[in-house]
Amino acid sequence: MQKSIGFCLILLGWIGFSSCGKESVTLEDGTLESYVNLQPGKYIIYQLDSLVKVPFNDTAFTTRSYQAKDLVDTLITDNLGRPSWRVFRYLRPLGSNDESAWEPSDTYYITPTRSDLEVVENNLRFQKLVYPIKESIYWFGNKHINTTPGGPLDFLDTWEYNYTEIGGSFAPFDVPVDSTITILQTDQGSGFADDYNPLDPDQPGYRIYSIEVYAKNIGLIYKHLLHFNYKARTLNGSNNPVPPYPDGNKDGGAITLRMISHN
Repeated sequence: MQKSIGFCLILLGWIGFSSCGKESVTLEDGTLESYVNLQPGKYIIYQLDSLVKVPFNDTAFTTRSYQAKDLVDTLITDNLGRPSWRVFRYLRPLGSNDESAWEPSDTYYITPTRSDLEVVENNLRFQKLVYPIKESIYWFGNKHINTTPGGPLDFLDTWEYNYTEIGGSFAPFDVPVDSTITILQTDQGSGFADDYNPLDPDQPGYRIYSIEVYAKNIGLIYKHLLHFNYKARTLNGSNNPVPPYPDGNKDGGAITLRMISHN
């Protein structure tokens, strides 16, 4: 099964995995809102690595890296009449310490309720967390998104989220962060040898993987999302590859978001 490419819509919103202390427990000492920090002026700074396709190349990709700053602005009312927090996203060059270098990138919205925590990005509503927090809980976090087969967002279809790590520590870089929860959003594919490379250049394939990690009283500290769709090369009667894609054609991309600091 191949997925059509709508990944750029997700990637434009953002222009190694390690954990320990796995506990199969239910967290009863807090609400979903305790896994974000929704106060005006609160921010998280990330390293954002974006894997994008090289122009005029059928299979090559390159990594573009930035610092991203997500700043909580104010409480508003969403289009369903619920209290929702507006968050501004800024980007600046990786390694920069110049506060004047931040450039506005995007705005998104976080809506906490008693039963779930929703995030709206690029007019797409994701159900990021649900209550109760325990490893037996599964939910379709993209159920509010139009994932019609053949449409630009069909790769978001049938994502079944679940909690895989609860209460342990997670290291976005070298320093572990305590009291985290890990959500595996999807892990699917066919015809890929690993996350990035097709198994056989003569066979089509796709790979979709997405995971997020939240820390108590901080928010999102890690995100890794990748989506690739490979169209096999075409061979002639002599079993030689022919144009237009002599090496096949791979579309998609990936983003990795790792927290650097927060206030």
